[in-house]
Amino acid sequence: MPHRFLFPRLVIAACLLAAVARAADLRRAVVVVPGGLSARGHKAVDMLVDEVDKRSHVRWPVATNWPTDGTPVVAVGPVTALDQVAGPHAAAVKAGTFADGAEGYRVAVRTGQGSPAVLVLGNDDRGILFGVGRLLRELRLEPGLASMDDGFDAASAPKYALRGHQLGYRPKCNSYDAWDLPVWEQYIRDLAIFGCNAIELIPPRSDDDAVSPHFPRPPMEMMVGMSRIADDYGLDVWIWYPAMDPDYADAKTVEFALKEWGEVFRQLPRIDAVFVPGGDPGHTPPEVLMGLLARQSANLARFHPKARMWVSPQSFDSVWLERFLKGLERDQPAWLGGVVFGPQVRIDVGELRARVPARYPIRNYPDITHSRQCQYPVADWDVAFALTEGRECINPR
Repeated sequence: MPHRFLFPRLVIAACLLAAVARAADLRRAVVVVPGGLSARGHKAVDMLVDEVDKRSHVRWPVATNWPTDGTPVVAVGPVTALDQVAGPHAAAVKAGTFADGAEGYRVAVRTGQGSPAVLVLGNDDRGILFGVGRLLRELRLEPGLASMDDGFDAASAPKYALRGHQLGYRPKCNSYDAWDLPVWEQYIRDLAIFGCNAIELIPPRSDDDAVSPHFPRPPMEMMVGMSRIADDYGLDVWIWYPAMDPDYADAKTVEFALKEWGEVFRQLPRIDAVFVPGGDPGHTPPEVLMGLLARQSANLARFHPKARMWVSPQSFDSVWLERFLKGLERDQPAWLGGVVFGPQVRIDVGELRARVPARYPIRNYPDITHSRQCQYPVADWDVAFALTEGRECINPR
């Protein structure tokens, strides 16, 4: 009875035709950027062109002037150069809605005057980067095709100022220690496309083995390269730096730590913050730890004057936690950038916020990379996996 399916097929065909009709064809598009676009703005454009090419085999050329022959345009630039970026669509775009604030952007498709145009306008360099990321998420890409809904118009700015991920080049049971810099750049790009504005690195000496059979290069060399990649894209660089030595009340131990950490600080092209956990690893009384960090903060400032030192009361027992909080309230050190709420903190984040002086921001450090014996256990997991993969899951290469 094939005629029974004739009407549904016609309906589906009509829907598909309508969808195609609403899609702005961008296969022949040219990317237009304003003169004087920043180096990081150009980096975002490079990312756009590369990622579109990978998925569509269409490589868009880049120009600084709008074409006059009806070629579709993908225009990318800062809101401050709106007239130049938006070209003939400037007046219509100005009448629309923008998202105020740092790192905000607007992505809009315009088809009213000639060929379709996609406009990416950022409030700053990061806004341009995240606007390009939003565009990549909205584009329809497949070999030989590049298109986008011609009614798309979105403005957004982040709710949270810090949105980062720790990238541990170390021998754990993930694949990170086998990655070289091109893979790391792709991964950092992927994070930025979804709005990540910071990465956190791990120093060469931590609570892991110093070497891995998979390392393509030494840890310090990789750390420098990853810092440079993040800086190229304008992303913040944090270091998770555990204080692991047994006795920081000993002057020789402190001098060794100042020299060791200082050498890392010196070599990295970018550092925005250093986060030192109170434990896991490490077991230093809070007064001694804060004394060490005061000196390490001055050490950091020698090479990165704007970078700040952060600390968490992780693994402190109730006595140490109380001493830490009372000392913070009493001394309120100017060198401290903020306090981190992470796993093994004995009070919840609300109480920590109430106890920490308001001058210090609180950063959340959620443990989302372990499975069952952790801060956020996987719910309703298969019992066999839960009993055998309770902490670090195996990721065979």
